[in-house]
Amino acid sequence: MSEFIETAFSPTVMPATILLLVVALYWLVAVFGGLGLDLLDFDLDFDADFDADSSFDTIMSAGAVTLRFLNIGQLPINIWLSVFAIAFWTISMLWQSSEEVTALFSIVTIVVRNGAVALLPTKLLTQPLRGKFEPIEPDTAEDLIDSVGEVTTAEVTPRGGQARFTSVASPLLLNVRSAQTVLAKGEQVRIVDYDPTAHIYIVERLSQKEL
Repeated sequence: MSEFIETAFSPTVMPATILLLVVALYWLVAVFGGLGLDLLDFDLDFDADFDADSSFDTIMSAGAVTLRFLNIGQLPINIWLSVFAIAFWTISMLWQSSEEVTALFSIVTIVVRNGAVALLPTKLLTQPLRGKFEPIEPDTAEDLIDSVGEVTTAEVTPRGGQARFTSVASPLLLNVRSAQTVLAKGEQVRIVDYDPTAHIYIVERLSQKEL
C-alpha cells in the first residue's frame, strides 16, 4: 500500500493524482453537499465565424475543430474532465518508470506525454455521451396543438378547468377550457386552439373513432 501511495505521489504522477482527487472531491460535495452539478460547467461555443484571411483566426479555427473532435464543449465539462482525470491518472500509474526522475524538464515532458495520450481514451469513452446532455426545449403552444390528454379537474367547461398532457420533458398540467360542451373528469380531450391573451388551451372531446 505504501508503494502504491509513493507511486501515486511521485513527481511524474502527482499532477494526475491531484486532478483525480479534485474531481473526486467535487463529486463527493455534489452528491452529499447539495452542490449544483453545473458548478464546473460552462458553455464552449465553437461556432464562431472565423475570417479565412487571418492567420490567427485560421489557427483559432483549427483549435476549435480539435476541441470539438475531443468532445470538449459537446458535453458538460465536469463530465469530460472526470473521464480525462481517470484516464490521465491510470496512464500515469501504468506508464511510471522504475527509475526515479528528478530533472524538471523530464518530469514536465512525461506529464505532458501522459496527458496527451489520455486524450485518446477520453475521446473514446465520451463519444457515446455526445448529445445526451442537450437541454430539452419546452413545448411551445403551437407544438401542443393536437396533443391528447385527460381531464384532471371535476369538469372542464367553456369557462375553465385543467387537463394533463404528455410532453417530451415531463407531463404537463394545463389550464384549459372546452370548445363547447362540459367535459367530465377522466375524459380524453384534444387541444384544438390556444388563447395567448388568457394563456389557456381550448380542448374538445375525442370522438369514439379516436379513442
